[in-house]
Amino acid sequence: MKSTKINAPAIIAGSFIGVIVLGAILLSLPMSTVQDGSMPLLDALFTSTSAVCVTGLTVVDTGTAFTKFGQIVILGLIQIGGLGIMTLSTFFLVLLGKRLQMKDLFVIEGSLGQSSVQGVKGLVKYCLFATIGIEVIGALVLFLRFFLHYDFPLARSIYYAFFHSISAFCNAGFALFPDNLCSFRQDWIVLCVIAFLIIFGGLGFVVLLNVNSYKFWEKNRLKKGKLRLHTKIVLLMTIILLFGGAIGFLALEWNGTLRGLPLHDKLTNSFFQSTTPRTAGYNALVIGDMSQAALCLTLFLMFVGGAPGSTAGGIKVSTFMVLLVNAYGIIKGKIDLQLFNRTIPKRVVQEATCVLAISTGIVFICTMGLLISERDFDFMKITYEAVSAFANVGLSTGITPDLSNIGKSLIIILMFVGRISPLTMALVVGRKEEYGVIRYPMESVMVG
Repeated sequence: MKSTKINAPAIIAGSFIGVIVLGAILLSLPMSTVQDGSMPLLDALFTSTSAVCVTGLTVVDTGTAFTKFGQIVILGLIQIGGLGIMTLSTFFLVLLGKRLQMKDLFVIEGSLGQSSVQGVKGLVKYCLFATIGIEVIGALVLFLRFFLHYDFPLARSIYYAFFHSISAFCNAGFALFPDNLCSFRQDWIVLCVIAFLIIFGGLGFVVLLNVNSYKFWEKNRLKKGKLRLHTKIVLLMTIILLFGGAIGFLALEWNGTLRGLPLHDKLTNSFFQSTTPRTAGYNALVIGDMSQAALCLTLFLMFVGGAPGSTAGGIKVSTFMVLLVNAYGIIKGKIDLQLFNRTIPKRVVQEATCVLAISTGIVFICTMGLLISERDFDFMKITYEAVSAFANVGLSTGITPDLSNIGKSLIIILMFVGRISPLTMALVVGRKEEYGVIRYPMESVMVG
């Protein structure tokens, strides 16, 4: 009997492509848009890709250009893209009592960022129930705010609350308000709810499960459990980037986009603006009005992104931490890569380097393409758009609707590659090392 090789990257990529195409077809129907006739196919494909890849870049205003049907289609694509195609399909197999084959476990392992197929089924169940629970709680708070404070009608309050809660947790950044969230820049409740939904979505299901099982109050170490090294790295880097970014924005935009706001609103907006580049795409401040320095800070936060196995994009916080620790170890002359009294395998450093190199290369090539096709926009705006698309963020200086067909096509590619690459690269470079291969003599090469 011939053994069939499992091509997990192709399965995952194919699943995303299938949903993107289906979404584009639905969004191109006349019933999906307010205007007469159908939406241009490229714009429908752009919107579908942005939703499935939980990016948030839009060529038209979501709240006014799409009908309720079109908006619900977008919301469904966001939810599917956020949870992951394979996560949902595996959950329903488990729900129906069907036995998962080994190939199914390996595919879901890649989409969740798990290093072992053990416990994947339990993790899938936790993913779905945790997602629903967090989204419902977020929607409840937003509903009360919209209904009681802003006097939105009951149906609109419920609809807007769930739409933005799901979009925030999935780090999608789609908004039904014409100015995104700029009209709420002095509403700390709405901004904080959205921010914490973004943070929870960007931590990753593996981290949430580990933190949930860790009993902080227990003094007995055996009963207390333990936080995995991955969890510690993700939590530490998330805190550093959130508060470091907030301080940076506060300093850089104090007399800029934050001018005229009371101190507490400046603090809230700085924190929110530090949170949303973690691949969420919401903005309470006008991105196009920010200083060049603030845009550079946002570029950095977008490129790093969130945690593996989460709804976030970017090269991931754990990748960035491994690279930093490795650089520090080289400077100090250390042989092993050590963190939190643990030694990180050299293979992980190779994987992190691979992710950085490929990601940088992809962004560079597509940025060059955009600079050639979009001559009306300057370097910073083009670079910002490219990094935002690749990191699945959705923030923009406002040039997205004015991109040419070539520019839109390049952004579509960036959004798709940005969403798929971390998954496929993890599966490709994460295979077991081959033995018995020919090894050539070593020879040193000068670097730096």
